[in-house]
Amino acid sequence: MAREPNYLTSQPTKIAIVGVGLVGSTFAYTLLLSGIASEIVLIDLNRERAEGEAMDLNHAVPFAHPTKICAGDYSDCEGATITVIAAGVGQKARRKRASIW
Repeated sequence: MAREPNYLTSQPTKIAIVGVGLVGSTFAYTLLLSGIASEIVLIDLNRERAEGEAMDLNHAVPFAHPTKICAGDYSDCEGATITVIAAGVGQKARRKRASIW
């Protein structure tokens, strides 16, 4: 059963983000600035990237809202009010086709 965030109380809201590429990391930053989440968990196949993004976001916490930000794995989605899937297929450069004209 999904829980909706309660904006009228100080009930902690945990949000998990799967995929911390350009979209996921931007979403996490915007989420931090909004103050909606009390905890943000970043999950990515590249664990080092997730840890780096978490460290970068933690540097912004003093200028935003008190939020716990960490890198995690899929098991950390448990108890999350919202899980955002921002993972996609990595984009590769397209090969130029030979023109027939």
